Amino acid sequence: MSESEPLIIKHTPQKVVGWLCVAFFTFGGVSAWLAGQRSASLLFLVFVALGGFILLNSGSMHVDSDSIRSYLPFRSYQIKWNEVRYIEIDRQGGSMVFVGEDKKLAVNGPALWAGKDKRDAANLIAAQMDRYGIKFRLTEKAMLRLSRNTRVRT
Repeated sequence: MSESEPLIIKHTPQKVVGWLCVAFFTFGGVSAWLAGQRSASLLFLVFVALGGFILLNSGSMHVDSDSIRSYLPFRSYQIKWNEVRYIEIDRQGGSMVFVGEDKKLAVNGPALWAGKDKRDAANLIAAQMDRYGIKFRLTEKAMLRLSRNTRVRT
């Protein structure tokens, strides 16, 4: 890997779950509607919306020696390594938050990473934590955090 080439972490499992939810519950909702079960079809619609939410919050994460970038449909986020003060992660490894001074970048944790670069990206993150003295916090609050003041225009 060259200095300027980012390591790419994909969120393929999350996308698969999102598309399966949308497809399955759309089929169920249409079937219920056609069978005259209007209230049941509305319940299916709630799950279609949840599948859509999953899809809109899955993309990819690019890690290099300068920054961490999260690319989602319709928006992107970035925080530079020299801005990160600590990293929060939940016990299951599903959520990770890079926290700086009045900045947060919430991303999927290592348990949900996919792609050929995931191991190298984890090693680069560990190296950058050592380089910048970034602390690590294990907290379930990581699952509830939202990105803040890290949105970039693409």
